[in-house]
Amino acid sequence: MSKNFEAFLKLDVKGLENQYIIIVNGKVVAKGFDIEKMLARVRKKHPKATPFIAKIPDERVMIL
Repeated sequence: MSKNFEAFLKLDVKGLENQYIIIVNGKVVAKGFDIEKMLARVRKKHPKATPFIAKIPDERVMIL
């Protein structure tokens, strides 16, 4: 399992509902609603890293 995915599994998602998160090297480096702007900033700071991107669903969302 990758370091980024492990960090995602351990993440406390309270207050992050319906937001995107970007994890690089096991740390959340960006969170918010505008994924394009966030990704542009992260790519400038970490040009060689492969970011892990996820959207945190609302607690009422049922994933089947």
